[in-house]
Amino acid sequence: TRATLLSEQVHESLEKTVLDLTSMKVEFLVSGQMEQLLKGDLKEAADENLDLVPSVYEGGMKIWECSIDLAEYVESSLTIDEDTRILELGCGAGLPGHVGGMRGATVHFQDYNKQVLDLVTIPNAFANIGSEVYRRCRFLAGDWSVLLEHLKEQCYDFILTSETIYSSATYQDLIEIFKKSLKPHGLILVAAKTCYFGVGGGTRQFEETVASDGTFKSRVVFVTDTGVQREILELRRKSVDASY
Repeated sequence: TRATLLSEQVHESLEKTVLDLTSMKVEFLVSGQMEQLLKGDLKEAADENLDLVPSVYEGGMKIWECSIDLAEYVESSLTIDEDTRILELGCGAGLPGHVGGMRGATVHFQDYNKQVLDLVTIPNAFANIGSEVYRRCRFLAGDWSVLLEHLKEQCYDFILTSETIYSSATYQDLIEIFKKSLKPHGLILVAAKTCYFGVGGGTRQFEETVASDGTFKSRVVFVTDTGVQREILELRRKSVDASY
């Protein structure tokens, strides 16, 4: 396919850097190289150095701190093998999902923008994941409310997402995806800033929405004060007995 051919070209020709984890190295494109290939509204956002344009561009071309936090946590804390199924929502570069893929998991990557998938996520997957696992990956573009219609019931062991809860307007759509697609004993990891100043969201507000919905229980499993305070939340179904 065109996307795969582009991925091969990108993998060979552009500068990459490495996230050096305990048991693996995750290779990814250095930010700023692909913007010249963007078109339309995404090109305008890149030209103006905008990280976010609501309902147009959700920041997928940039490597965010929380995605690195989540990749490190997935590598160190989750048991993953070839039978594991993972969904990464709002994936951008897809670093947490690539960690799962490098362990043999089937990974489905979702981002709001198809161009982000074509120019960043897929090339990074091509660089990191063996061909057999790569063939089992899926790359899904579009809004969460649309994605919800196409996901299968209770099919993922892990759902991963980072830097996606900056706006409370999207919380319920995100939770509905969790409800529909997480396996009964599955686990959700949400990596985010404690507070997104000037935007309104953050981990405390998201936890309040989760508690109000009542389907999941949550706890903080990681906190760092390096730079802006960031956390990782773990969510599990209340209907499943899992001791904390």
